Amino acid sequence: MLSTNIQKIAEVVNGKLNSNEAREFNGVCTDTRADINGKLFIALEGPNFDAHTFAQNAEELGAIAIIAHKKIHSNLPVIQVKNTEKAYQDIAAWHRQSHSPVVIAITGSNGKTSTKNMLNSILSIAAPTLSTKGNLNNHLGVPKTLLELEEKHKYCIIEMGANHQHEISLLCSIASPDISIITNANNAHLGEFGSEANLVKAKGEILESLSKDGVAIINKASPHKETWEKMSSTDSLTFFGNDSAVFASNIKENKSNISFDLNFNGNPINIELLMIGMHQIDNALAAASCALKLGIAPDLIKKGLENTLTEKGRLAFIELENFNILDDSYNANPQSMKAAIDAINNFSGEKVLVLGSMAELGNDSLKLHQEIGDYARQSNIQHLLTIGEDAMEYQGKQFEDIDSIYKSILNNHQGSTILIKGSRMMRLNELVDNLVNSENSS
Repeated sequence: MLSTNIQKIAEVVNGKLNSNEAREFNGVCTDTRADINGKLFIALEGPNFDAHTFAQNAEELGAIAIIAHKKIHSNLPVIQVKNTEKAYQDIAAWHRQSHSPVVIAITGSNGKTSTKNMLNSILSIAAPTLSTKGNLNNHLGVPKTLLELEEKHKYCIIEMGANHQHEISLLCSIASPDISIITNANNAHLGEFGSEANLVKAKGEILESLSKDGVAIINKASPHKETWEKMSSTDSLTFFGNDSAVFASNIKENKSNISFDLNFNGNPINIELLMIGMHQIDNALAAASCALKLGIAPDLIKKGLENTLTEKGRLAFIELENFNILDDSYNANPQSMKAAIDAINNFSGEKVLVLGSMAELGNDSLKLHQEIGDYARQSNIQHLLTIGEDAMEYQGKQFEDIDSIYKSILNNHQGSTILIKGSRMMRLNELVDNLVNSENSS
């Protein structure tokens, strides 16, 4: 956690401080709904909010000082800057440089959160580790994580998302990673980038920021491997997956876990992941590759991977009395749709797909929805329930709202295994919650 005085911070952000009073603070806050007492309040402004209007609240709640780019009325010391968002990022970058953890940056179209969680589970056994919470992986989330750095932290894992080119470059300029991992790149959220080539280059920005002695880690099977090799600025390029130094063999999957042999240096180690979906193996290999580069002992890697739990909404298996749920409601794109459909095919009995529309697919949206519909109908499932305008292209049984799907499942699909998946805008997490609550209340 950042602890310093307001004079120093005024220098860091090149701001104008309206007070000569020496004030120390412990921590930075951007939301008056959080604990702000004793902290520096930064008044961020976005399309749908303006924290400058909460300056009085910040003062009443115990803030030490305020950073603002608008005129505000406050009895607190105010550091005036041109842009509070940039000031927030500059403070985080300065704080990161004031500490010396190994910083690991992770990006990819899919799998970055799971890889982050696996790596955090491994490294936390070895030494104090700071990691991105949830999906706080953007221009505001990355600074938030970095500002929690303490001297005790030996490792810092930063998840990086992007919806346009040069965003990851910005995040890397703040975090200064020592190790960068790309899980994959595909047509998820393609609409924001304009083309697959632009998306691939955007992910590759995470490699350009590395120093010569940094480490780049990518999937050897990726069709974009050569592009990323050319973009990498490091002399140390590490691959995972088939035909690489770290790969999986003897793979077995059932309804609640995956087992495989983790191979490196001719030494296989059996791993049992408490999660489902074959895509998780690549995520585990990426995390293991990074841990091995850091000199983490194989037994700790095994323990860390096997202790990693599936997050809610990310292909989590929920076993209920009247049916089972595969909750993959957090988000959706064509690749993760196919992975989830593959996962439910491993289950016996009646299988039901509840698929919502996928967002941010650009001009290819309808074609990609049709492709997923074909993939679903060709799989070993009995019922396809859909919701959302674009989801009509799946050619399943279309529903107008979540409540209608909820009633249909209760009335018609007792004893089934049900996969629930769609982009966040579809709010299918509410359907999961309703189904779970229906059993808890019965």
